[in-house]
Amino acid sequence: MRALLLPLLLAACSTAPVGNRAILAIGDSVMAWNGAAGIPEVLSATLNRPVQDRAQSLAQVTNPNGLAGTLGFDITRQYAPGDWDWVVMTGGGNDLRPDCATPQAAATRDGLIGPDLAGDIPALIARIRADGARIAFVGYYDGAEASPTGFTPCQPEFDIMNARLAQVAARDPGVVFLDAGVVIDASDPGLYAPDLVHPSPEGSARIGRALAQAILSAEGLDLPVTGTPISGS
Repeated sequence: MRALLLPLLLAACSTAPVGNRAILAIGDSVMAWNGAAGIPEVLSATLNRPVQDRAQSLAQVTNPNGLAGTLGFDITRQYAPGDWDWVVMTGGGNDLRPDCATPQAAATRDGLIGPDLAGDIPALIARIRADGARIAFVGYYDGAEASPTGFTPCQPEFDIMNARLAQVAARDPGVVFLDAGVVIDASDPGLYAPDLVHPSPEGSARIGRALAQAILSAEGLDLPVTGTPISGS
């Protein structure tokens, strides 16, 4: 987990993009894991664009604790309006985890994104889109086959959420959905951190590069064959 207080206070004070075509990254530990080798950092290096990373481990889409929200543990509050070209995000796993495999799971899942595509996640997407930024949402990959984890009971809910998020993206060309399971092979433990939940550095690199390709595809551009950062911004 990252050192918390100083970076979060700096993020709270800085709401403007660092440069042209800037990207904001928000979300939970899947986005935040691996620090300087995390998904946002790989995305920045691949696209050669500034990415401001506000993602935080243990963050929920909506954190009921007000103090926790001010410290970055509320993904909705991680977002701040600005001249963002894209906002990339993850979220929902920490909201769901206490209720997975219980009678409350469906209600919690539907509160995040329901069958009518309403809920906390679509509301945040709509708010960001209204501010003018495009969105790339990274859906959760399957847990490692090597061993079950605390999130294994949540996988059926994640699958439903991913399908619904893909529907949200299908109806708005300014929203891209990336199923991280496309690049994270559950049979390869090398793509997972030792906890078998979070991505390893290679896992983050694969997601970051796939995210870069999804963004470029939405812009009508191609990622260089070499995988090196593109020039110009």
